[in-house]
Amino acid sequence: MPVQRPAPGELDPIETASRDEIASLQLLRLRWSLQHAYDHVPHYRRAFDEKGVHPSDLRTLSDLARFPFTTKKDLRENYPFGMFAVPR
Repeated sequence: MPVQRPAPGELDPIETASRDEIASLQLLRLRWSLQHAYDHVPHYRRAFDEKGVHPSDLRTLSDLARFPFTTKKDLRENYPFGMFAVPR
């Protein structure tokens, strides 16, 4: 049975991206998410500030270890509206 190959332009660019291109895109999107949380969620702004980190500090995936993780306690203390990143 012959192997069928997709026609040029048939695949999304991400499906043919290199590992480095995918990692770069993931980092860009993660940085956006951290910035959005910092700008719109008081809990995350406070948590980042207490750890001494800012979303712009994320330059590589290994930098993520410097950022605070969300714990059950954080969720309990900020439930239900304290973690929203959009207006009510």
